[in-house]
Amino acid sequence: MNIDHFIKADRLRQSVTHGRSILVESESDKGRLVYCAAFRRLQQKAQVFSMESNAAVRSRLTHSLEVAQIGRYIASAITNGLKKKSPGLEDEKLGALINFVEIACLMHDIGNPPFGHFGEAAIQQWFSKNGPEVIREFLQNSGGKFSYENSGDFLQDFIEFDGNPQGLRTVLRLQRNNDEHGLNLTLTSLASYMKYLRMAGEKKVEGALFNKKPGYFTTERDAVHAVWKFFGLQDGPPKRFPLTYIMEAADDIAYCISDLEDSIEKKIISKVDCFSEIANQWAYSTKGVTKDSTFDLINEILIKAKNGELSFLDFRTHMNRLLVDVAAQNFIKNVKKIENGDFESLIENGSSARIILEIFRKYCVDKVYCHDSVQKTELAGYSAIFGLLDIHFRDLLICTRERFERALIFKNTDENGEPIITERKMLKLLPLGYIKTYTEDVKKIDLNDKNFVLKEWNCRAHLIVDFISGMTDDYVMTTYRTLSGMKL
Repeated sequence: MNIDHFIKADRLRQSVTHGRSILVESESDKGRLVYCAAFRRLQQKAQVFSMESNAAVRSRLTHSLEVAQIGRYIASAITNGLKKKSPGLEDEKLGALINFVEIACLMHDIGNPPFGHFGEAAIQQWFSKNGPEVIREFLQNSGGKFSYENSGDFLQDFIEFDGNPQGLRTVLRLQRNNDEHGLNLTLTSLASYMKYLRMAGEKKVEGALFNKKPGYFTTERDAVHAVWKFFGLQDGPPKRFPLTYIMEAADDIAYCISDLEDSIEKKIISKVDCFSEIANQWAYSTKGVTKDSTFDLINEILIKAKNGELSFLDFRTHMNRLLVDVAAQNFIKNVKKIENGDFESLIENGSSARIILEIFRKYCVDKVYCHDSVQKTELAGYSAIFGLLDIHFRDLLICTRERFERALIFKNTDENGEPIITERKMLKLLPLGYIKTYTEDVKKIDLNDKNFVLKEWNCRAHLIVDFISGMTDDYVMTTYRTLSGMKL
């Protein structure tokens, strides 16, 4: 593997501190991430069970820590294997590789909104249902002299809202220090994070890898293209960065087994029933399947678990070790395909490892994610996010730019002398760093651009969605109840 090509200390804004080793640069990235507010807020965002009082049940933060541990585990096995093949590889760069994988794992969920996928769905659905009408009303209020024909282009970031591009936006733009570069992570960390390669609004290309979801918003297009150009990932269709495969495998391994353990902790399922039903499903799913090298090992673990010979800790330890070995071996075996972006996954479809992970996932779908306690909480979160957009933030999206900017500086009246009542109070809730990002983005738009008004609106919509998606589960509920007059 050409480690020198992928393990780099370069940043979009070059560091003012010079002469540090690549290992120290990777540690610097880790420090920037774990000390930022967006990372800390993951402790009050759900992995599965929102607003959970039992501290033993995972939050997004503890899930991210577990993914990072597995990511380091896989990366360590890979670097050991690479060193055996190429003894001349530098230990320092191999250590940095492990760190960069850990960083990607730590930040893989940093853009998740409150209530996870239900939060994503609430934002998507609100803009799908209300976006065209909101833009129409906004354009009317702005004088009605602007084209509505291409306004749908400026909705795509929100209709396809997802935690992955929001996470990239968070570390690139929103976690500000002194300038527009956010955490100013190395290009290696940024590239390692990018699981999907399609921009929001871009057409899905049939058969193309990694375009199921958007990987970045239109607002981060230039930064993403700069990262790809630096690593030569844009020669033809964009290619996934090699370390991203490791992060993805670590997440797949971590969440499937951990969600089962949390469900047992909450007594939604029993360990005995869980192990028995999974073992039975494994036996059914693998009938007639060609056995690979891990089949017997997985089979042995499942039989022991079903027979009550393993605690859940032992079950998780044995299964994780096996799956980590699969991921590491596949990386080493397919390193050239991975470098060329022609490989799909370290846990390949049809393999015994993928079959057991799919069984874990489906068991959670059938027995856990549909449980009443989960559904009720997620529906409440959906209603709160939808309600905040519908009742409280809509006025900020339909008013003129002049009225909005006067509300930003807490003026009492707009450009026509009309009173500004709710808008200025709503804007006071938003973090100053997010507002700074909005104002800087608007300044970059050419005033002579025929789409200036719609581009400004897009920046404004991002400002509001940045605020909502950054909320924790409990904060979004408290804010919705307070602003709706239900509770002070």
